[in-house]
Amino acid sequence: MQSYKVHAIIKFQMKLNIYIFKMNKTKTAILFTGKINLLALDVLIEQTKNIENKFASIWGNEKQEYIVKLSNNNFKIIYNDINQQKIYRPQFITVFNGLNYLKENGYEYVLRTRIDIVSLDYSKYLNLVCELYPEKITVIAGIETSTTYFLDIIVSGKINEMCNFCALQPINDDRYYEKFLIENYSNKINLTKDEIINIFNFSLNDCIANNIEFMWYRPISWKSYAITYPDMRVIKEYCNSSIIWV
Repeated sequence: MQSYKVHAIIKFQMKLNIYIFKMNKTKTAILFTGKINLLALDVLIEQTKNIENKFASIWGNEKQEYIVKLSNNNFKIIYNDINQQKIYRPQFITVFNGLNYLKENGYEYVLRTRIDIVSLDYSKYLNLVCELYPEKITVIAGIETSTTYFLDIIVSGKINEMCNFCALQPINDDRYYEKFLIENYSNKINLTKDEIINIFNFSLNDCIANNIEFMWYRPISWKSYAITYPDMRVIKEYCNSSIIWV
């Protein structure tokens, strides 16, 4: 039995190595977006030190010392003009500009995440979703409160689809951002759960099965008996809520 397990592990590792090489050739990247969180910065740098194609799409008015630290640790920096916030809602300006930069530079598949989310499992997750879900956009889970939408903090897919999906929202559009995204992308309004399921792949169960976790640095207002502060566990804590579905 032990011999079989060892053989299976070696076989899987060979397959994984071949796939990683394939991904490198097809220009796959991880895009970190948004405002730099000082609590998360050093952890992010340490936990992504072995990731090659990593980009930080950040605001141009971030402190220079933070930008230098990211740049010195092999993050490629994409700057965003703060004045765009006068025209568009700020939530996804850094996402939109970052994705279009990657498209212009020949990248074909991207994992987009927030710059305040850290993980030792980014490469593992990227390998997994590229292999399991190469076509449709992948999110972690759906969310259902008074309305039905999806968890937008970690999203992956082919660059053309990601650019089509992550649009700029005019400042006078008062829809919450996930609603704007899904309605703009699908050309439908008030989508049902079944309609959202047809648009996305969902990776929550794959994360659980493969012991993949992400830590999201949250403000103290999020702290509770079920939530670790400041680095909330996305899979084990946030996605353990009754509002989450897959």
